[in-house]
Amino acid sequence: MRRRGVVATTVARPGRLVGIGGALAALALLTAMALSGRVPESGQLVRFVPAGVLPEAPAQIDRVELTAGARRWVFARKADGWSVEPGSRPVPASLATHLDDSIKFMHVSAPIRVLARTEWAPQGLREFGLDPPAYSATVFKGQRRLLAANFGAQNPQKVLQYMRIEGQDELYVMSRFVGAAWEQALVEAGR
Repeated sequence: MRRRGVVATTVARPGRLVGIGGALAALALLTAMALSGRVPESGQLVRFVPAGVLPEAPAQIDRVELTAGARRWVFARKADGWSVEPGSRPVPASLATHLDDSIKFMHVSAPIRVLARTEWAPQGLREFGLDPPAYSATVFKGQRRLLAANFGAQNPQKVLQYMRIEGQDELYVMSRFVGAAWEQALVEAGR
């Protein structure tokens, strides 16, 4: 509270000194980070490690083949973006986004569960919607096929989906968003 004719004391308040001290400490930390070129390590920092079924980095994928029933689409990634093959016709931005997202999800999203052949063989692939599959996505790096994934039925809660990789015995239970991204690409491709 201020009174007329009374001069404020010249002694600093303790709260102000604490604030200045904190600011100086923060400035010292920022200076140390700038000089060292890195953020200090702590036990709270968890490094991201991709755990998906596609070990290659998404940027390395330069061709995608999608099939659904009797329909088939081939997309190639070039310096200027995705195009439909043959003919190199550029794809709409929304389709390019769905292709990129689908590949990223295959790279980073770990299966929720992996079923060995002994677990799924007694029921057969038809039970999981994989004989025949609802749709398939095959990714390439150059002429080398990296992965061909067949997508099947969803679980009853519609949050998981069965997937099988050609040439492997395992059946994967994946988060639904992985297959949904490929489905969106198929919808866009069919337009």
